[in-house]
This record gives sequence, structure tokens and C-alpha cells, in this order.
Amino acid sequence: MNTAVPLSSRIEPLFQCPPDVHNEVYDTDGQPRPHWQKFLQLFRTIPAPDFARRNLQADRMLRENGVNYHSPSDGGEGARPWRLDLLPLVTTAAEWGAVETALAQRARLLNLIIADIYGQRRLLESGLLPPEVLFANPEYLRPFCDLQTGDQTPMFLYAAELARRADGSFCVMADRSEAPAGPGFALENRIVSSRSMAAGFKQLAVERLAPFFVRLQNSLRRRTARPTDSPRIVLLSSGPSHPYYFEDVYLARYLGYTLVEGGDLAVRSDVLCMKTLSGLVPVDIVMTRCAEAGLDPLELGGYSAHGVPGILNAVRARNVAVVNTPGCGIVGAPVFMPFLPQLCQYLLAEPLLLPSIPSWWCGDPAALAEVLHRFDELVLKPAFQKSGGEEIIISDLTDQQKADTLTRLQAEPWNWVAQETVRRSGTPVWTPDGIRTGHVALRAFLVEDDKQWHLMPGGLIRIAPDTEPMQLSVSGGDSSKDLWVLAERRVEPVTLLTPQDQPAELQRTSALFPSRVADNLFWLGRSIDRCDLLARLIRGLAERLAGEGSVDVHEVRFLARLLSEQGQLEPGFVLEGLESQLPSLAEALPAAVFDAQEYGGLAISVRELTRLASLVRDWISPDTWHRINVTADAFRSASVRDSRDLTDVVTASNALIGDLASVSGLIADGMNRGPSWRFLEIGRSIERAVSTAQMLLTADLRRGNASPAVLRTLIEILDVRMTYRFRYRDNLQRNAVLDLAIADDSNPRSLAFQLERLIQHTDRLPGVTTQPLRSEEMRLVMEATHAVRMLTAADLASPALKTVTTALKTVEESMLRLSDALTGKYLVHSAAPRPFGEAEGRT
Repeated sequence: MNTAVPLSSRIEPLFQCPPDVHNEVYDTDGQPRPHWQKFLQLFRTIPAPDFARRNLQADRMLRENGVNYHSPSDGGEGARPWRLDLLPLVTTAAEWGAVETALAQRARLLNLIIADIYGQRRLLESGLLPPEVLFANPEYLRPFCDLQTGDQTPMFLYAAELARRADGSFCVMADRSEAPAGPGFALENRIVSSRSMAAGFKQLAVERLAPFFVRLQNSLRRRTARPTDSPRIVLLSSGPSHPYYFEDVYLARYLGYTLVEGGDLAVRSDVLCMKTLSGLVPVDIVMTRCAEAGLDPLELGGYSAHGVPGILNAVRARNVAVVNTPGCGIVGAPVFMPFLPQLCQYLLAEPLLLPSIPSWWCGDPAALAEVLHRFDELVLKPAFQKSGGEEIIISDLTDQQKADTLTRLQAEPWNWVAQETVRRSGTPVWTPDGIRTGHVALRAFLVEDDKQWHLMPGGLIRIAPDTEPMQLSVSGGDSSKDLWVLAERRVEPVTLLTPQDQPAELQRTSALFPSRVADNLFWLGRSIDRCDLLARLIRGLAERLAGEGSVDVHEVRFLARLLSEQGQLEPGFVLEGLESQLPSLAEALPAAVFDAQEYGGLAISVRELTRLASLVRDWISPDTWHRINVTADAFRSASVRDSRDLTDVVTASNALIGDLASVSGLIADGMNRGPSWRFLEIGRSIERAVSTAQMLLTADLRRGNASPAVLRTLIEILDVRMTYRFRYRDNLQRNAVLDLAIADDSNPRSLAFQLERLIQHTDRLPGVTTQPLRSEEMRLVMEATHAVRMLTAADLASPALKTVTTALKTVEESMLRLSDALTGKYLVHSAAPRPFGEAEGRT
């Protein structure tokens, strides 16, 4: 008999809210609210252990999908995993429809305010907005004044931070009008929760999110500044250093747009272009996810990695549309909140349907008097900064801190807004120890499509463990939830794919291949091979140090020297007298392998592999991205163990070699043979050729130095033991090993094989076929190939190996020069801009 406790029986007795906090699940009589009754009836059938297992699976899905963010409190170090509680927040279509009506009105109002303050400024002339709201506002930037195009509204995507008060009504905590973050996280939450709770999701008829993104796509297509049936749309990201870069990559892939950074774009003759391997390609629409103040360093000054000099002039020339239009972000500051009711009445001739959190702009003497009267009850925020930054909770201050804050307020009252605190509604939160109360911050998203605003039938929910004010950001609180809007009808499936009755124009290649992407794929290929080589070297050394018999000093010294050259071991371990250092080497190796701060070590190489893969996530298959994440996660798990010895090193190395083979197989089997695959494979071949040449030079196989132990080690590291045994049985000879490693083009790890692949790849690079003579890249590959192909059997068997050594040095030098040549010709076109005069120390 199943004695597991049903989930709902754990919720009902344990989930409680403070008396002055709205309970999302139960009414004041302790009865489940009608829409929650359906949910509880369904989940009474799920045992608590089963639900715990589903939550663990959801965590694993999010982790393997690479869902993360950088929190401001992290100081820019590392990435935090995204946490999702599978217990959703449930609401009805009727209630959500009322929210949509109110927020659509608010979005229309904000659009009118933006158009006015960057246009005729009637609100200033009429006295409805004090002059300080604009002219004391550092976010009010004159270059944004003439960017609006025709009848297009400046803001097409909008988000509102909502909180439910004790009486059950919503209020707006903040407006997100610049580049609202969160829709991608909300979508990922939905995908994971619907997969983890598939039966309940269907039975409760939960509204889908896809229609929202279809409208977003339709709206963007209509915003093209130039007449075209197929506008070229890019998503502009601030790059990997941005806290929500994951979402940029995720949205670009989901919506089918090219992800770009500032260095990928350039303005030529007032036309915005993307830098690709095939040249400059005009761009029609930019969906920006960046801070607008850094968009155009030429006009706005300063420096930002996503800035594109001249882009604002391209917008004015009606050659490109940037959305949301630069300038929208100003109304996201709390200084506008106290004025919205009267502005709504003036501009829309109707009352504001959804109130803001009670707010006072301290530049108004009457408002300042009220703030001083209620000082201890309020929260102070900078008036012109977007909500979510600095805030001062007066009740948390000491007497001295209160006095200092009061002095700051009275010195510059126009710089401050005071707001009431809101005790957010409570909802059940799953934990392994049972159900606890969490408090809800809800970010709702709206998109304008064909003059109508549409609310996402869902949202991004962040959960805090208490009722204290929560940071108004995507990363606020300590976990996330999905919002289920229960439909009143059957929910039809919706897809972003083109209907089948609209045939596509057939293509074989895409011109939209940014130079930055080629660069990252090139180094991703090199990183894959570097990790594989390091893992094989480390495994070989660890197995020899951990063996039962006596240690062959020649093998250990050779492997230690190779690892030292790669930066994995200290050079001191390869000096004479190694026999006396074996115990310390055996002790140092695990720490060196797993140390995330060991420059050039395996841990950093695995981390670099993951970083590079994240930069090209929209250019590799989901399975490849998933496998790379699983690989890195498995290695990290081995690294954090308290006790680590040589056995752990061997186990982790074996696992890493197998995982990297899986990654290589997915690339070989599933990656289209276009420029993305070509640059990745070029990187791999160069890395393997360089490392093999360097390894053979380090081995110093001249007669008298070529010990059988070193030859055995080479065969092992090159992974040709089976081939060698089939050909030569146990006859271990130097010339046979060199032939396999250098000249045998049937061996996928030989130099000849790598060079043959490089000839094929470099011959297909952009611009090569139009040149009457060999390109520099092809000449370098052919130089190395000639050196290898001209080797004879006598050269491989000669005592001094002079010709072989010369050939190896030629390969090493040519491959390093080839890497530089490719970088200079194809891969550095997307370097980030720098401030004028930086080299001379000027700004």
C-alpha cells in the first residue's frame, strides 16, 4: 500500500499567511479560492515524494539547459543557477483580462508621455509636469528628441512590476519601458513546468505563451523603416558580461533573430550594417536589450561594449528601426508615478485603472511635508533612477543614519521619491522540508501589435521568503514560479513556425554569419581539443602515479613535462631528481587538476569551453549545448568534493574524455557543413596539429633518447594503441610511432590528417575562389603539408631525426601563423569600440 502523503495535505495545514497579507490560495474563511480548488483536486493525486522528484528533474533541466543569471551581489563573479518551484501561481482568465485592460491603458499613457516629452512638451507648458522632472533628469537626453517614426509608437514592449495588496487588489511597483528583461525566463519556466507537470497542465487548460511571442514577431516586422517583405531583424545584446545574457541568447534563438553585439554592427552612409564574413549586410530592425544611454557613443558620449557609433543618425534617416525607440526608458523612473493619475485624465480623458504604489515626489513642497510627517514609514528612492537600484528603507536605519538621510533629502528634495511599503501576497512554496510561505513579485509583459496591447498570459514570478521590500529585478528573491492563467475554453496549440501553406525560398547558406561568431566557434574548436589533450595527459600521469608497481620515471617525467608546458603543473616537477618528488607530485596533481584558479589548468579549460559554447549557443544544436553543459557540470561536481585523490583524477579524466567524444560526435553528426562548422573544425585541426607537433618535439625521439616508455606513452596519448597493435603487434619501434603520428593520413590524430582537412577548409573560406593566386592561409597550410609529405621512411628511421625535427617545427610555426592570419582576415572585424584617445590616456 502506498503510504506517501499527498501533496495537498501538506499544503493545507502548513501554509499560512500573516493576517495583513493577501493569501493567494485561501480566502478569509480558510477555504480554497475557486480557481485553486481545481488545482488542489488535481494535485491531491500526486504523492509528495513524486513531486519532490519532479522538482529535482526541473532543477536538472534548467541546469543542463544553462539557465542562469549574474546577480549584482556577486560582484560580477560566476553565474547563479535559475531556481524554479513547480508549484505555480494560479489565476483566472477573467482576473488576468482585467489586468490586461488596466496595463494596456497604462502602456498607452506612457507612450503618449514619451512622445510628448521628446516632442512638443505640452505637459510642461500646461504645468502637469514640473520642469525639474525633465531638466534635472540625467536620463533626459536631447539626442533622443527626433527619433520617432511616423505613426509608430515609441514603445512596443512593456513590463510592469505588480504586487497584490492585503485587499487583493494589484498595484504597480515599477514600470519597465526601456528593454524589459524577463520574457525569456518566463518562457523557460513555462517549458520546464509544462514538461514536469504535463498532465495537470492539460487538464487545467492553461493558456499558452506562444501567442504572445507570435504577436511580438508580427509587431517587429511591421516596424521596419524601409519597405520590405522580409526585414532583417537582429537582437542587440550587451554581451556575456550582462547579468541576463542567457535570456538574450534564448530569445534570439526562439524568435529566429541573429544575436549581435555592438562590435558586430557598423554604420556606413547612415545605413546600419552587420559585419559578416561575406561583407557588410544592411539591417532593418534592431530589437535592443541594452541600456539606451550607451547606444551611440558618438552622440551620447561615454563608452559601452554594445554601443554603435552613428546608429542614432541611421534611425533619423529612416534607414533602421530600433525598438523600443531610444528614449523610452525615462518613464521607468519613479519620479513619474505621482503624476500618472492627472496625466491619464489629461491625455486619455479617463481615470487611471491600475494605481501605482503610493508615491511622493519630494520636489513638491506639499509632498515633501507629507514625507517628513510619515518619514519612518516610507522608502526613499532616487527620483531619476529606474526602480530596482538604490533604495533606503527608513525603518531599518539607526537614529544617526536617519538623520544623515534626512539631511540628504532636505538638501536636494527634487532628487528623491518616497513610497509606501507593500506587504506582498503569500503563496505556497515547495521545499524538501515541506511547504513554506513565499511572497510574490510579479512581472507582467505586454506587446503592442496592430495598435492593440496584448498581455502575456503568464508572467515572471520571483519569490521572497519574507514580506520585506524585494529587489525589483529578474534576480530578486530566491526562486521563481510559473504563472498559470486558467482558460475558460479549450486552448488551441500555437506555433511560431511558418504555416505549411507558405513555401519557403530554398537556400543552402546564410549570409548572416557575424565575424564575432566565427571567432568564437574557431576558439571553441581549439578549446574542445585542448580539454581532450589535457584530460589524456592527466589520466596517463595519474594512472602511473597510482599504479601498484614501480613507477617508470621516463614516462612520468615525459608526462609531467608535457603538462608543465600546458600550464597544468609547476615546472619544478620536471627537474632532475624526479624520483624524490614523486610523493609530492602525487599529492599536488589532484589539487592542480581541480583548482579553478590554476591558470592553464584543466578546470579553467573546461570553464572556458562552456563560456565559448554559451557565446555561440544559437549556432550549435540544442543537443550539443546540452551535452557541453552536462560535461562541465560533471567535472564541477568532481571538483567540489572534500577529499580528492589520484583515483578521483582518473575517474574525472575518463568521464571528461568520454563526454568530449560525445560533443565531437554531435558536432560531426548534426552540424550543417556551413561556415559555422568550418571555422569550428579549423580551430580543432590547428589545435591538434600544434599540440601534436609540440608533443613530438618534447619527446626528443633521437636515438638514445627514445625509450620504450616514452613511445608507449605517445601511442596512448594519441589514442592509436589498437591501430599500432594490429599493424606491429608488440614490436615497439620509433619509426612506426612517428609514421602514425605524422605521416599516416588515415589516422584522424596524425599531422597529415589535420593538414589535409585544413587544405579542404581553407579552400572554402569566403573570398578564396575569387583570388587568382593562393591565399596567405592556403600557402601556410601547404607549407606545413609539403614538409610532412616530403618525409621519407629513411627520415623517420634516421638516428638524428633532423628532417623530422625541421618538419615538426615548420608545422608548429605555420599553424601558429595560420591562426594569426585567420584572426586578422576574418575574426577581428567585431572588436568592441573604445573611447577616442584611449591609447593616449584621454577620454
